[in-house]
Amino acid sequence: MGIALAVAILATIVSAAWIAVLLFLLAAFLIAWALDPKRTETFVGRLPYSSYLLKALAKLDSILSGWS
Repeated sequence: MGIALAVAILATIVSAAWIAVLLFLLAAFLIAWALDPKRTETFVGRLPYSSYLLKALAKLDSILSGWS
């Protein structure tokens, strides 16, 4: 969350459109993951470096689950 906030502040200061696009894509991915986690994880499993990505998703899930 801190990294996302820092990037959002940086995007505001720098006005770099590519940072805003990356944040939008990240938000869209997180929404899709929340709506249909199995299908999203299957999609991620087909990407390069999928083992690392799935581990990162599991860690993110454990962090976010601890907040509720």
